[in-house]
Amino acid sequence: MAANGQTRLPFPGAIDVNGVVGFTLYAPNKQSVHLIGDFNDWQHDADPMKQIDDGLWTIDKNLPRGTFAYQFLIDGQLVICDPYARFVEEDPGDRPRKAVVKPKQDPYQWQHDGWPRPRFQDLLIYELHVADFTPQRDFREAVERLGYVSDLGMNAIELMPVFGIHENKGWGYTPTFLFAPNEDYGTPDELRWLIDEAHGKGLAVILDMVLAHTGQKHPFNQMYPYDESPWYGQTPGGGNEYGLPQLDYSKPATRAFVQDVLAYWLKDYHVDGFRFDYVKSIGVTPDGYGVPTLAWAARQVRPDAYVIGEHLPEDPGLMLMANMDGAWHIRFSYALKALLCQREVGGYRWNDFEHCVRALDPATEGYGERPTCMVNYLESHDEERVVWEVKQAGFDDDAARRKSALGATLLFTAVGEPMLYHGQTMGQDTPKNIDHNFIDWEGLGTAGGSGLRDHYKRLAGLRRERDALRSTNIAIDAVMSDQKSAVYHRWNDAGDEVVVVANFSPENRRLAVPMPRQAKWREFFSGDEAELGGTVEIDVEHWAAKVFLKT
Repeated sequence: MAANGQTRLPFPGAIDVNGVVGFTLYAPNKQSVHLIGDFNDWQHDADPMKQIDDGLWTIDKNLPRGTFAYQFLIDGQLVICDPYARFVEEDPGDRPRKAVVKPKQDPYQWQHDGWPRPRFQDLLIYELHVADFTPQRDFREAVERLGYVSDLGMNAIELMPVFGIHENKGWGYTPTFLFAPNEDYGTPDELRWLIDEAHGKGLAVILDMVLAHTGQKHPFNQMYPYDESPWYGQTPGGGNEYGLPQLDYSKPATRAFVQDVLAYWLKDYHVDGFRFDYVKSIGVTPDGYGVPTLAWAARQVRPDAYVIGEHLPEDPGLMLMANMDGAWHIRFSYALKALLCQREVGGYRWNDFEHCVRALDPATEGYGERPTCMVNYLESHDEERVVWEVKQAGFDDDAARRKSALGATLLFTAVGEPMLYHGQTMGQDTPKNIDHNFIDWEGLGTAGGSGLRDHYKRLAGLRRERDALRSTNIAIDAVMSDQKSAVYHRWNDAGDEVVVVANFSPENRRLAVPMPRQAKWREFFSGDEAELGGTVEIDVEHWAAKVFLKT
């Protein structure tokens, strides 16, 4: 047993130590396990494995430098790929996948391990899917596109699943091989290069991790009937909504597997943290396992690992209890889209303007203890794009871009960590597609696309420069429901202050704006300066905002 009551099993898989490769498989209650592969001409009886502990089968092989495919044969009948495979072969046809091991390979030489890593509360996150973000759909092309993200002023990328998936070629949320990069995207060292180059450009790397379930073709799901599995079972979170094999955190083998997965990506790939998908399905067991296990396991390896959870519908109390750094704040997206689309979205209504505005206040959202736990976004892979939704609501292209820019202003000036979805800064307007939805990079060449990009870039710079915007302080000073406008201000203890005046109405407005104190203020977008105090009349164009900075 390890700390926190977590049971640890020896790390399975194929581990190379100077050409002596230790092959290990955890398969309790089996009669025999054989190693088959290129090195023994796939003879079923050539390499019997020895059971050294209850259910732990192992064998050492002296192998020369090279590339070897292998599989495990269980009880003389079932052939499976190594569930801990670090890489898997491409295109196996109808037969089971083969794992690949490369003894005596030169380790990747990391170049940027000493980069200055941002605090969680300073993160500006850019979510991307490798296959949609890049015209060539691979890790190498993603490296070439990192400059776009860093030039925007973002300081973190969140990679949608990059591990092996073989039941569909979409986003990767039905994982089969959680230790192996998706071979369609490139090799392990190409992924390491992507992460290394991201660090070199000042970008933290957060990995989208799926540990609520596996794909149907995962080796675990082939080894046992479901109700006898050491890994699967019913969880406190309820049944899996997608009919997928559900990992049961009350079982020691599951907790050991999760620890191994997280340790591997933190140590071998130098990722900076994780966004955990679908934690609602994991739940919390009576003895405290489940969602809390995720943060605990990551921080056993790296105490400063970023840990973000996605629990929809939101459960702030659980996220805080589980010691998550951040939680996806989907209510922010719903509330802002209700105002931008002028309709109902996710329970928020245009006609209940104040309810929508209050979604900016952590005290009303359940995150009062730790406001920076909120990861705010307008778009994500799970949501429709703002420009598309606004146009679906009956507005034209120009209105959709103005509204997207207005939403961006609130996103970067609200409490919590802002997150963008790839293509958002160019005004991508395609509907959600869980297979592929490629970024239209040519959109940058249009006046609308480049103008929106420049707006996001300025806001990211503002967020990084003004300490008040990275504090936890916010006061909603005025909610003008009839005028569909609101005023809030942010501040820190050192005296930095920012006032935001937002007009969501289709008409230009002259608004009575309460300034927090008499001072010289500079309007961020225009650069105009004036001495302001008390309640002042401010003209704000339709579907626009003004941001005042105390100078």
